[in-house]
Amino acid sequence: MSGEQRSWQDDAEAHPAREYLTYILSGLITLGLVGWIVGLISHHVWFAYVGAGIGVLIGIYLAWRHHVDRQRSAGERP
Repeated sequence: MSGEQRSWQDDAEAHPAREYLTYILSGLITLGLVGWIVGLISHHVWFAYVGAGIGVLIGIYLAWRHHVDRQRSAGERP
């Protein structure tokens, strides 16, 4: 075991695009699936598209919010 251990925060700071892409894809998949299930129940296919679109928007917002919070916490460090 090496003397220097890396945490997930160090990895996220080294590769921010991967982290943001993860937020966006997880929102797309999660709400896309919810919309697809609601569309199957209600017999309206467009629910899947609406759910996927809202999922992408929420993923973008969460990625931006996490970026802002990380910058704010980095500024508070001595």
